[in-house]
Amino acid sequence: MIGVGLMGRRHAENLARHVTDARVLAVTDADEATRDRVARDLETTASASVDALLGRTDVRAVVVASPKRFHEEHAIAAAKAGKDVFLEKPIATSLEGADRVIAAAQKAGIRVQVGFQRRYDPAYAEARKLVSSGALGRPLFYRGVNRDLLAPVGPPGSMDASDILTESAIHDLDGACWMIADEVVGVRATLATVGDRATSPASDLTMVELAFSRGAVAHIEAMWGARYAYDIRSEILCENGAVVVGGFAQTMLTVLRAGERRDDLYPGFLERYADAYVAELRDFVGGVLDRRPPAVTGEDGRRALAIAFAAERSAATTRPVTPG
Repeated sequence: MIGVGLMGRRHAENLARHVTDARVLAVTDADEATRDRVARDLETTASASVDALLGRTDVRAVVVASPKRFHEEHAIAAAKAGKDVFLEKPIATSLEGADRVIAAAQKAGIRVQVGFQRRYDPAYAEARKLVSSGALGRPLFYRGVNRDLLAPVGPPGSMDASDILTESAIHDLDGACWMIADEVVGVRATLATVGDRATSPASDLTMVELAFSRGAVAHIEAMWGARYAYDIRSEILCENGAVVVGGFAQTMLTVLRAGERRDDLYPGFLERYADAYVAELRDFVGGVLDRRPPAVTGEDGRRALAIAFAAERSAATTRPVTPG
């Protein structure tokens, strides 16, 4: 494990407790206290550095869950060490960086799997199976809503303007491509700050429209600081029906308030995707053992990142943009 903060710790716990074919041999983190605590809790070894962890001959694969600015560096280092890589999104902080990760993996002959856990969520997986079967006809429209309960806090400008795109909306950018099974040829987007501007480090709301080559379209909303819950919903409208993941019963009125519990909403992503996080790691470990191609590839990670950067450019220019 490289990086055992919030997400990395969950991955480490899942590997140690729920993936029978895996053993967590070592963890490392830039914060010494964090790596020592996680190593102690999981009864494994704390490595003093990434190099020390990658130098172990008994380590066959690594999970990279370090801050995104280190994803490229750590993934390439793992590839050069001959380790398969499970890499949290985004794959890198630039398209050039994504290309370097993919090239390093190809040169070393190792597998890179990107952490788009929605593909392993039972509801999303069943929706994709139904849509791709053709039973409802051709997909026409994808609608995604991605609202986080809390928003990051910090001085204005202390986060990148694109962070909400590359950290949150990117799940729906990948999800729309996965469901529609087509390439994006046009992107139009807006970025806004709707929370407290004095404490918002970057844009906390984005709306992205995607145009696909065969005529389908998508609309994606991502928001930080909804306050009432972690709210994830998707709809795929097809020629002869629709598939909905999440959402509410068709009552005349639904009111969502902060502090009120609803059984169909969650406090955060760790709770909503608990099963999916286990499933993606089981698939990763199975792929390491079987030497089969990953279900979510480095190219998938690059494509979603390219759309996110196109959305950032569109928001800045107020014009539609073609992904690079």
